[in-house]
Amino acid sequence: MTRSPLFLAAPLLLLASSVDAFSVGRSSVFVRQNTRMYAESSSDDTAKDKTEELKLPEESSSDILNSPAFLKRKLEVLNSDLAALEGEMEATSTILQENKAEWGPQLDALQNEYVNIQSRMTRQSEEGKDVATLEVSRKMLEVMDNYDRAFGAVKPETDEEKETEAAYKKTYDMILETFKDLGITEVETLGKEFDYEVHQAVMQRPSDEYEEGIVCDELAKGYILGDRLIRAAMVSVAA
Repeated sequence: MTRSPLFLAAPLLLLASSVDAFSVGRSSVFVRQNTRMYAESSSDDTAKDKTEELKLPEESSSDILNSPAFLKRKLEVLNSDLAALEGEMEATSTILQENKAEWGPQLDALQNEYVNIQSRMTRQSEEGKDVATLEVSRKMLEVMDNYDRAFGAVKPETDEEKETEAAYKKTYDMILETFKDLGITEVETLGKEFDYEVHQAVMQRPSDEYEEGIVCDELAKGYILGDRLIRAAMVSVAA
């Protein structure tokens, strides 16, 4: 059986049409993908351009702080704070004056009382110190009297006795120096007019050297501390 040429060519034509259709389909997909990618790229570029257009120019912090508007606002705030402080100071001064008018005399009286108490305490402290010095010095005078009696009764003869006397006199002088540092002084006697406040008359005797009423002998030393009498000097008075 003989087939016609048309019948044989039909499969070939069908195959060719399928290939063409497949090629056209791939081309369409490729075109759509390129179109979408281009559209997305264009969209991104457009958004970036819009963002750059909307973005304000940056200003440094120093430019802002030095701007006239900022400085003007800062000056207004400072003036407002200053006015508030002046108002508070004025109110406080008014209250102070009112309180001084009401409580001023009482405060002055309290201040004066405080000064008086302080002065009294200082004076009592000084007096207490003087009293303690008086008591100690009176006790030491008993030792000094023993020294005086010993010096008057004993006459050193040997070198050893003279060295012993010199040692005692050195101690005696140290006590006198301590009295001087404490402000203790001897009562003046010989040749002075008898003073009953600092002299104690033990006896009267005729004297060719001194007039009547003048101290002619000192029997025991007297001492004073400032205007306080520690011990009166025992004396003889010319008659």
